[in-house]
Amino acid sequence: MWITELRPTRFGMPRGTVLIATQRWELRRWDGAADPPELQRIWSRKPGFTVDGRRSCAELAVVDRLRGEGWDGVWVSAFGNRLRREWFPAASFRTLAECGAPAWAIAIFDRLRAANDGRLSGFFDVFAWRDPGEVRFIETKVGRDRITSTQRRFLETALRLHDPGQFMIVEIPEDPAAR
Repeated sequence: MWITELRPTRFGMPRGTVLIATQRWELRRWDGAADPPELQRIWSRKPGFTVDGRRSCAELAVVDRLRGEGWDGVWVSAFGNRLRREWFPAASFRTLAECGAPAWAIAIFDRLRAANDGRLSGFFDVFAWRDPGEVRFIETKVGRDRITSTQRRFLETALRLHDPGQFMIVEIPEDPAAR
């Protein structure tokens, strides 16, 4: 995996411009077996990346990297309002408590979810935590994917409760050979 620091991404917010740390991660593409035919298209169309020798996705590759640095975390998927710790066929979760997160991390996540009208819509892709009380919000962008209006609204809401230093954008080239 290659990680390159990029210029921070600028966001115009009602209270002024906010700079969010941005990195480019070059992940190893999955070149193994195809996804099983019963896997819904919404998931099987996601570009495949290798995590621990298995097919996964960019969001879970970020979670895996963070685990190696002493963090824990989940992929926050607004589709179906689910949280994931591993690629399919592993179970997904409706709440952070079901994932085994500590109570303080659950309180932070639930407070932000409530501030976001009780939804996961726009949430950054990865919510990560580690003792003593640190959290991170990381948005992954693969290829030409860009920040959406719901993600901008989420960021505006989240910045009322959290410091900009807790947020990051990870850009992943669709073609791993692109440098």
